Amino acid sequence: MTRKTLLIEIGTEELPARLLYKISSYFYENFVKELIIYNITYNKVETFSTPRRLALKIIDIDTSEKFIEIKKRGPSIIKSYNKNGLLTEAAIRWSKHCGININQAGRLKNKKGEWLLCTIRKKQEKIELLLPKMIESALKKIPIKKSMRWEKNNYKFSRPIRNIVILLNNTIVSGKIFNVSSNNLLQNHLSEKEKRIEINDVKDYPKILFQKNNIIADYIIRKEKIVNNIKKIAQNVGGFIKNSQFLIEEVTSLVESPAAFLAVFEKKFLKIPQKILIYTIEKQQKCFPIYNVKQELLPYFIFISNINPRKPEKIIMGNEKVMHARLSDAEFFFKQDKLIKLENRLLSLKKVLFQNNLGSLYEKTLRLQFLIEWIAKYSNSNIQDSIRAALLSKCDLITNIVCEFPELQGTIGMYYSLEDNEKKEISIALEEQYLPSFSGDKLPQTSIGCSLSIADKMDTLSGMFYVGNIPSADKDPFALRRLAIGIIRIIITKNIPLDLKNLINKSFHLYDEKHDVNSVISNKLLDFFITRLFHWYEEMGYSVKIIKSVLSYKSTLLIDVHKKIKAISFFKKLEESKSILSSIKRISNILEKENKKITGNINFKLMVEKEEIILFNQIEDFNIYTKNLFSEKKYKDILMKIKDLEKPIYNFFKKVKIYHYNSEIRLNRLLLLYTLKKIFFKIADFSYLY
Repeated sequence: MTRKTLLIEIGTEELPARLLYKISSYFYENFVKELIIYNITYNKVETFSTPRRLALKIIDIDTSEKFIEIKKRGPSIIKSYNKNGLLTEAAIRWSKHCGININQAGRLKNKKGEWLLCTIRKKQEKIELLLPKMIESALKKIPIKKSMRWEKNNYKFSRPIRNIVILLNNTIVSGKIFNVSSNNLLQNHLSEKEKRIEINDVKDYPKILFQKNNIIADYIIRKEKIVNNIKKIAQNVGGFIKNSQFLIEEVTSLVESPAAFLAVFEKKFLKIPQKILIYTIEKQQKCFPIYNVKQELLPYFIFISNINPRKPEKIIMGNEKVMHARLSDAEFFFKQDKLIKLENRLLSLKKVLFQNNLGSLYEKTLRLQFLIEWIAKYSNSNIQDSIRAALLSKCDLITNIVCEFPELQGTIGMYYSLEDNEKKEISIALEEQYLPSFSGDKLPQTSIGCSLSIADKMDTLSGMFYVGNIPSADKDPFALRRLAIGIIRIIITKNIPLDLKNLINKSFHLYDEKHDVNSVISNKLLDFFITRLFHWYEEMGYSVKIIKSVLSYKSTLLIDVHKKIKAISFFKKLEESKSILSSIKRISNILEKENKKITGNINFKLMVEKEEIILFNQIEDFNIYTKNLFSEKKYKDILMKIKDLEKPIYNFFKKVKIYHYNSEIRLNRLLLLYTLKKIFFKIADFSYLY
């Protein structure tokens, strides 16, 4: 076995920063799958990525010759031989096609039958010939939503591929990938006159990049350097950096020779609301704000450059000028916006379209007022304050700040409503209405914020379904799945006793007050919610069987569904649950064998065995004990009480003959079992659990 080290570097035009780490991970995963397909072993794989390169270093890859077996299945044995045991025409044609004598054929046997089998063993292509194919295949399989095309061949990738390096130890592996020939010249830093760096041995990678031009190819090392540098700089001015993981990841993906610098902005800009200031520094300029011990912003920011000049004064001055312009814009817009009260912008929403065929934002605001009034009764929100929050909810969308910085919608509404002396909870709700805005995002904290978020998302969902903008299996352009999950999370986490079906119908009614909305549409939206609910629980790690057992009852009271799923999940972990579920299965099987319906009441006088009397009394005690528990939806306590039935059920089956010769006694015992089944199936469909 021959072991070598393989280096692959794909030189590209600048890759999108937000996708770099994902693209690099996919390239690694796809290439490892290619190695498995060709049965090529290795010790480990090191990954590298910068804005202009994707690289893999495969340590101790097996480059020795390999043999592969090709199996060709022929006709079935029944069709291969006639009654006299002679070969059929089908078998003869197959053997000629395979180039073998029929005596050389093997047999393939499985549960479905038996067939003729031809096994051909031949040499696999040399690894030098396989590698270009494997690399191109790994790149093509990277899922990229928005890819680019370039050159006459019309190749597609995230960005055009300009350079390919494939080295085995110190030997170039010749080949073409996306019509680019391989070589041993690494892509240099964008700022350098020399466009390539020669590499003669894979052991020099990636240190040769750093030695030549301070390029840190390892994403993790580059990220650590950036974090350490910005922390030191912040400490030098008596401040600290907040952990903005997303920004750190993005900046790491923007540079390959990172250098951190401190810059300043005018103190007057600190009068701008802090969230607007932070948004401008972080989101717009990709820089790091610095805070003091009181969590207040200092008039500094740190930026990461892709070059480290000997005289950094010019680059610092340039960044300060750009930052000054950005903050001046924010300051101007903020001052202009304050001249008009938030409430006075309401009528202007009539000129702003919410969605085709769904009217203006003004009409949406009116619907939100009606819907939140109904929701507030369940969320313990002040109804008048909730209506007020709904009225103001979209007024900030036509402010200068939001028109310039759309991501600040809601946040600006909160600031401006506080300026207008609105109640604090109303103001906070204006920002919270858009929460959660992505998977795993935080939820609204105020009751009005929860109500407004549910109302806003529900209005959009019902409106989109009303006009036929329904997500397909692979397309969801309006992010309706995210909105549905947001409503589910708020209702369940905040324990709001909203019935999902009633919420949907109430929202649909606001779109068509004169007519009842087609039940087909409302049922589609309800099914859409239930599907999202199923996947949400599945992602949280709950058993699919437990989820199905509860959702099969089609309950639309989400907090009730949640309590059942949690209670059954707890119950399933108990040792006693195995025997109880086994008993339920046995009871169900016995009852299913009875063709006629089992009806009537249990007759205590027909009980002759001690075990059936004990079981009956235990059931009576259970029903009395759990009556209030069911009304209070304390399913965990109910299931814990079910444990008391375990022994009486076991003794009943051990001692009592169900199919008694007396038909009345027999029916009475079946009724006893039927009563037991109803106890279990009152919570969920337990047939999914055994």
